[in-house]
Amino acid sequence: MNRFIKLPKLGKIKIRGYRNKERIDGKILNATISRESTCKYYVSVVVVEDILIEKVTPTTIVGIDLGIKDLVVTSDGIKYSNLKVLMKFEKRLKRLQRKLSRQIKGSKNYLKTKEKIARLHAKIKNYRKHYLNDIANEIVDEHDIIVTESLLVKDMFNDKKKTFNKSLSDAAVSRLRSLIEWKCKIKGKIYYKIDTYYPSSQICSYCGYKNSKLKDLSIREYNCPKCGSHNDRDINASLNILLEGLKLHYNLESLV
Repeated sequence: MNRFIKLPKLGKIKIRGYRNKERIDGKILNATISRESTCKYYVSVVVVEDILIEKVTPTTIVGIDLGIKDLVVTSDGIKYSNLKVLMKFEKRLKRLQRKLSRQIKGSKNYLKTKEKIARLHAKIKNYRKHYLNDIANEIVDEHDIIVTESLLVKDMFNDKKKTFNKSLSDAAVSRLRSLIEWKCKIKGKIYYKIDTYYPSSQICSYCGYKNSKLKDLSIREYNCPKCGSHNDRDINASLNILLEGLKLHYNLESLV
């Protein structure tokens, strides 16, 4: 396309955001033009292309605990913080929304404020999108087998906890999990999801003791009452997810 795209009825149009290294070699089936509330136009192109995906010989494996306090905690002990993108811009967004509510609907100033709100929402969306993409790439590039929980995010929402719900939505953990799974597929890596209801946070990764008191999410660190090991809640959970992934990969009922 070389920075231009030729469309029926519209002719040759210059495009932004396209890099030459992203050359399209396959057969273009169709193109769809969409307009966002920010008055920007986008074109999405459907292409059929044969891609050879080489399967890697697995040498490294990682378990991943997804959450809200830290967006990602790995069994390697690495933590990726939750940027809380929406919360960073929340005051500005509320100020603009209050301003909009005082303006005459359809007026010039009303439309200007509405466009500012749309642009801010787009900024939040893109900020989050790039951050999640960077995390997913880093995790998948550095490991051959990736194991996560099967998240049922809709079941995690609580009618009585609006702040928690907002944080959960802002974190976009479900989107990140899907990104990791997709990138594993296109990069020839191996991806496993463990059972949704596996109590990864309640089981000691050292001795296997299950402590039901750890249902209390406020407990971030603790000593196992059985073996005495000191555990970080999220790192411990990611280690348990890793162990479950090993059982799935080697088709084992137990690692003991």
